[in-house]
Amino acid sequence: MHDGPAHATTDIEGYVPFPADRVRAYREAGDWRDLTFHAVVDRVAEATPSRRALVGPERELSYGDLARNSRRLAGAFRDELGLRADDTVTLQLPNCVEFVEAFLACSRLGVVPAFVLPRHREQELGHVVSLTESKAVVTAGDRYDLGFDYVGLVDSVVDDHAHLDACVAVAGDGSDAPTGWHDLTALRDHDEEVDGDDVNPCNPGLFMLSGGTSGLPKAIPRTHNDYVYLWEHIARAMGVEADWTLVAGLPIPHSFAFGYVLGAGLWAGATVAVEPALKPDPLVALVDRVDGDVTTLIPKQLIDFLDAGADATLSTLRVVCSGGQKVPPDLVRRVADQWDAGFCNVFGMGEGAQVITRPDDPVEVQATTVGRPLGPGDEIRIVDEGREVPRGELGELVVRGPGVFTGYFRNEAANESSFDDDGWFYTGDVFSQRPDGTYEVWGRLDDTINRAGETIYAPAIEDVLVEHPKIAKAAVVGVPDEALGERVGAAVELRRGTASLTLDEVTAFLDERGLAVFRRPERLAVVASLPETDVGKIDRGAVEREFGAGESV
Repeated sequence: MHDGPAHATTDIEGYVPFPADRVRAYREAGDWRDLTFHAVVDRVAEATPSRRALVGPERELSYGDLARNSRRLAGAFRDELGLRADDTVTLQLPNCVEFVEAFLACSRLGVVPAFVLPRHREQELGHVVSLTESKAVVTAGDRYDLGFDYVGLVDSVVDDHAHLDACVAVAGDGSDAPTGWHDLTALRDHDEEVDGDDVNPCNPGLFMLSGGTSGLPKAIPRTHNDYVYLWEHIARAMGVEADWTLVAGLPIPHSFAFGYVLGAGLWAGATVAVEPALKPDPLVALVDRVDGDVTTLIPKQLIDFLDAGADATLSTLRVVCSGGQKVPPDLVRRVADQWDAGFCNVFGMGEGAQVITRPDDPVEVQATTVGRPLGPGDEIRIVDEGREVPRGELGELVVRGPGVFTGYFRNEAANESSFDDDGWFYTGDVFSQRPDGTYEVWGRLDDTINRAGETIYAPAIEDVLVEHPKIAKAAVVGVPDEALGERVGAAVELRRGTASLTLDEVTAFLDERGLAVFRRPERLAVVASLPETDVGKIDRGAVEREFGAGESV
């Protein structure tokens, strides 16, 4: 346990630390256990070093292997790359064993990794490297067939950043690192090890990137303490046991898989299985190959899994987690019927707020709510224009607690608009609380459609649309209208084997379901595929722009 004073956190320009009084309170309550990320792994490695930690397409590691490899890699990062505490490294790696090794090596040095998603390109990578003043970039070489030249991507931005001193690639067996680059495999054979016992768990341990449908991502500093708090309570909420295997169906650098697969797995001393190609066939095959107990999927992936062929049994799944956008209730019911698995309907964000259903909740609670706050220290309010609303009414979710961040990195404008003077974070999400204490999420504040003075929440309409036998996915947006302000527009993907769908069919279906007339779509676009953001969410902004250009989504 770290014995330093509660306020003795690092002083990085642009980082907003937790206030000293809250640090003390979280420690005294036991919410913060003063464990670094690597200390979580070391606890398991010391007790059961042979227990399997990671399974990849080419490599498997025990907890003892993982601890040792990350110590050696930390030594190489220090001695060969010149990295020191509070330096930043940009990590752009797929789901692979090497990502975890590099992440833990940074943790041992007190180096702060910034997670860049594999789908990010030159604009996002350059922005993150510049914003965080990264000293090094670690990216994919030729070990995995990813269909993209990540070394070339880094080469395209490296000359623009004088502070970027080193580039590291994951080279394949028998391959050499590119000229002027370091090979991660060779670095892992470094003679000197770093334990990392002196790293302060109150300091930033990583930069997560904000999701979003427009603009460049914001950097979210997360301390070891606040994220380990999430790891512990995610594992506890899902009931993860040491003999379970958790399968990452989403990019591990994204907060969903990072918390609900990697973090929960490491906390419980379980096995984490990773696959670089996040496509339905290899992911389904991975779950069956490793007898997966848990997987995390966004709704569109969940549809693919449920529709997998007869060769995919998926019979070992105990818990399925989905979120990232509102999960249609029908998908949750299908999971219960088809796999008899518990469902964690997750409202979560990189900033830290987590509200989830538990696997043993009634199916209808899992299908129609996002359950309850994750941990005992979480503070939640639902407000409208600054006042808390009565239970049952809709308002904006505001949060604070031991697992919620304290400010965006070097972004005063965003912090000014997102936080109040008492440290409450305004999420921009519309929530309500049911009489039984569970919460419903209605969408983002900017998902609201104002039709002739009536407030309409788009995700609630989407939930009903995807129950139509012809509709696989739906995005509902506001379409500008001179007379009414906005009309309701719906863009839909059709289910396999469906050739067409008319607005009249949709209207008749919604009429049968009792949907109010003013909430029914007045414009319909049938599309081959809905546009998506970098993390696989439906890109509502793109749908709105295409409707404005004439319904050609």
